[in-house]
Amino acid sequence: MTQKRLLALLGAFAIMASACGGSSATQAPAESQAPGESPAASGGESPAASADLAAEQTIRWPLIQDPATLDPNLAQDSQSTAVLVAVQRGLTYVDKDLKIVPELAESWDVSPDSKTLTFHLKDAKYSNGDPIVAGDYVFSWKRLLDPRNPAPYNYVLKEVEGAADLLSINPKKLPSDSEIDGMLDKVGVSAPDDKTFVVKLAIPATYFLAVTGMWVTVPMQEKWITSKGATETGNYVSSGPFNVESWDHNAQIVLKPNPNWIGTKPTLTEIDMPIFAELADAQRAYEADEVDSVYPVPDEDINRIKNDPAFADQYSEIPTLGIAQYDFNNGTDPSGKGKLARCPDEHTCPTTNKNFRIALTEAIDKQAFIDATFSGIGQVANSFIMPGLPGHDDSINPYPFNLDDAKAKMTQALQEIGYSSAADIPALKFGFNTGAGHEPRVAFLAEAWNQAFGLKTDQVGSEFSVFLTQRTAGEYDLARDAWGADYPHANNQLDGNFTCGGGNNNSQYCNPAFDDILKKAAVEQDPDKQAQLYASADKLLSEDAAYLPLLYRTFATVVKPWVDGEQVTPIDHNNPGDEFPETIRILAH
Repeated sequence: MTQKRLLALLGAFAIMASACGGSSATQAPAESQAPGESPAASGGESPAASADLAAEQTIRWPLIQDPATLDPNLAQDSQSTAVLVAVQRGLTYVDKDLKIVPELAESWDVSPDSKTLTFHLKDAKYSNGDPIVAGDYVFSWKRLLDPRNPAPYNYVLKEVEGAADLLSINPKKLPSDSEIDGMLDKVGVSAPDDKTFVVKLAIPATYFLAVTGMWVTVPMQEKWITSKGATETGNYVSSGPFNVESWDHNAQIVLKPNPNWIGTKPTLTEIDMPIFAELADAQRAYEADEVDSVYPVPDEDINRIKNDPAFADQYSEIPTLGIAQYDFNNGTDPSGKGKLARCPDEHTCPTTNKNFRIALTEAIDKQAFIDATFSGIGQVANSFIMPGLPGHDDSINPYPFNLDDAKAKMTQALQEIGYSSAADIPALKFGFNTGAGHEPRVAFLAEAWNQAFGLKTDQVGSEFSVFLTQRTAGEYDLARDAWGADYPHANNQLDGNFTCGGGNNNSQYCNPAFDDILKKAAVEQDPDKQAQLYASADKLLSEDAAYLPLLYRTFATVVKPWVDGEQVTPIDHNNPGDEFPETIRILAH
């Protein structure tokens, strides 16, 4: 896993994106497709058949804090998805070159108007031996949209017929069960037979095939996921190459091969996922030969590891399709309807004032932030769509670091929100999750704002699952955040993260003009025009100072030399190559 090979991988993706307007997921699909399969779907022999392998084929992959959930419909964090990509698979998948390929679907047909997708399923079984049938997709997709089971990623199905009505429901004012059931009956998903799954779209969304590879859209048996303790030890049912053998909360998750998996058979016989409270604990475990990788290496350890002969050749830096940003609370209720209850006005919630947000943005020297808290690794970010994706625009930077202008904007904001000085504002609640190295980053930003304006913050660290819930609910004024691409398309960067009522809208932002641009982009068939629309939406978002973009992520990582066969991608979750654990093997050592 050399740096040269990793950079070549990213370079190939960048060329593909710039030359073709993105991966195949960004194009209007052909009328009938059965593109080349991923290694996970090939059904061939294990790639390790003739290798010099270790007798024990166990990899030890750390998790930082307990996953919030292993329910595919409900998962939204990288700890959960790092497990789910190994145990659950859907109709399609993103291969190592970030192209959409078949997984549990044999092929698909697309109607001339691009609004009806018909998937033809492979003969596949769950880990419990039951066949995977089209009706399981119907159940899973309707469950994802059911407001009685609110899912952060439910918006990814909004283009499906009937989904918009369900997504518009205020979760605090649910209709009757019969009304909801009636609305679910109208959702455009059906199973004419066990091997045919039909999706009808309200609009011809050109990126929708990528959605069908996400963990939230995998097939699920109703009898499994609705049973008591479905995701706990001994009860889990998987559709992917591995299955959950055990989950000892806050201690370890163990995965073992799914005997009914129809794709490439894993060489690994076990994936051990010890759960650490702190990233630093995982790094210490790596140096004690207790785990096989750390991703990312804690920033305070990077220079030491790079210069240590014992670890230098195990170290590499992986560019990712990821961004680190911090949220400003813009004051909209998470439903997208009306004001957040705790933010009735700008005096109570200063971050709902645009000039206040601009002042906070202009007061941050982003390169200094990267140098001080990320060991200089990463690229300054001024917009949300990442480099290499169609729609990225390097020229977007409406509020560069400028202390003089920041102070002028703060003066204007104070007049508008009714304070004589920033020091008079009650301490802003600044939230972050503990255990992942965010403390120095939060401290850097808080100190910069205090030095520039005399602004006070109350820095609140919480366990990850608690932090996720409170951030989404808008309980913070400022909050740590990050985003890694679920699929390589600008729609995945903006839609849901900043649309009114979006499931991952942690900035409580709502601008109908922004939403309108995304609606136009979704149906635009010309990839160049589509990219321009996404770029214009990204520019509007930045001009609104809706959030604070800081850097496009490059992850420093260490991997033991006996780990082989990783298919590293820029959308890996917690360990290099974890998108394709079935290709990994342990060499004799």
